[in-house]
Amino acid sequence: MAAQFELIPSTTNFQSTSEPLIIQVSEAVVATYFKYRFVLVVKDRSGTELAKLKTHMLSSSNQVAVFDVSRVLDDYIGPNIVNGNSTTAAITTLGHTGFTPANIISESYDAQPARKFELELYREKAVSATQPPAEDTVGAVSTTLFAFRDEFINDGEAYARGDGRFQPTGATNDFLSTAPNLGVDSAILQAFGKVREHNIGISQSYVMAYGAQGSSAEYVVIRGFQADGTVIATATLDIDAVGGDTTPTTDAQEVQYLGCGPVNLKEHAAAASNTNLTTLITDANLAFYELYLSSSASVSTVFQDTVVHRFTIDNGCSKYPRVQLMFQNRHSGWDFFNFDQRSEEKLTKIERSQYNRPRGNWDSVTTSVDWTYNGWERGVTTTAVKAEKEVRVSTDYIDAGFAQQLRDIALSRAVFIVDGDNLIPVVVTDSEYLFKTSVNDKLISYSFTLQYSNRPRTK
Repeated sequence: MAAQFELIPSTTNFQSTSEPLIIQVSEAVVATYFKYRFVLVVKDRSGTELAKLKTHMLSSSNQVAVFDVSRVLDDYIGPNIVNGNSTTAAITTLGHTGFTPANIISESYDAQPARKFELELYREKAVSATQPPAEDTVGAVSTTLFAFRDEFINDGEAYARGDGRFQPTGATNDFLSTAPNLGVDSAILQAFGKVREHNIGISQSYVMAYGAQGSSAEYVVIRGFQADGTVIATATLDIDAVGGDTTPTTDAQEVQYLGCGPVNLKEHAAAASNTNLTTLITDANLAFYELYLSSSASVSTVFQDTVVHRFTIDNGCSKYPRVQLMFQNRHSGWDFFNFDQRSEEKLTKIERSQYNRPRGNWDSVTTSVDWTYNGWERGVTTTAVKAEKEVRVSTDYIDAGFAQQLRDIALSRAVFIVDGDNLIPVVVTDSEYLFKTSVNDKLISYSFTLQYSNRPRTK
């Protein structure tokens, strides 16, 4: 007999690397072992060794130990920002004309937000107390797991392994999104559930991600409504036919991205000749549309594989130009938010390199040319200028329920300003975030200071 896995995470549900990811092991044979240690080898999907961990038994009478592999796995996970169908473009261009528009779903490309890992367990021990230990792979056992980044907010909650709620298999599962539930009933599936709410301009992009591993979803169901709830049209997207893959076999396919903003849907609908989607998204009376993932093209709670997300058309009425941010949320998906109130740009930390240049024609005087100088000649001369560019953005007055989503901007590892088809990387510089409520703060608005991550080019 040899070492064995005692308690391990699910081999199909995504496991978070943001908290301890515990692998519990034991020795099957109770005996005296010299210099005994469990050996856990972490490999990627292809079997390449990434790390080798070793630890002792808790005691000679309790031949059990635990490994925390969270930090190891986290090093190999990162956010994807590339349109996997048109890899020189940002993920916001999914479905756009000129960027493989027939595919509105893409796989990961530049980095994998979720990956499959293999774990191999065996032991090392010595034949006597005076001999060095040697690894013993006889009877080695293996298992697998899928890991991603998902923040575990420990507000009095016990440790919990991943439950697969971002891998669509039922009506309570969700996209990798932090869109709030503000208590509004779903219109597309009135018999079940509240919607997750988004506000979006008719010419804006939006992207949501979901875990494809273990998902039973095969379709995206979309329905558009007028303001009074009148149905405009219902459209379906066959996931496998529009760039997705319902049977993932690679790390790139584990998390997939759906372009679901009005401009994504409109341009994709034209390219894919999806008549219902074209009717829905181009209707002059479109007030909002709802979507969810489903195991069938039929609209029914029986086939519902995610909660419903509602996109309310809001083109803004502010006198200030709209700034849209895309940010990595706590679930490693992308969320978007519009900042419609006053924004201010400024240059900070301006640094100048200077020297003092003597004026005059020192090197050209002759017996016939007097020493002199011109009035425009410089003494102190600037040779180079460096500066940081910042922008301060503010939301419109919003519901208190958006506080948790905006909190993710303050803590995000990756924030971008959406500029058409381009993404401008920025860094949030605010050092605190205050959760506001209408009881305390009346009308609620949030502001963030963003520093452009690339310095402006100066001469």
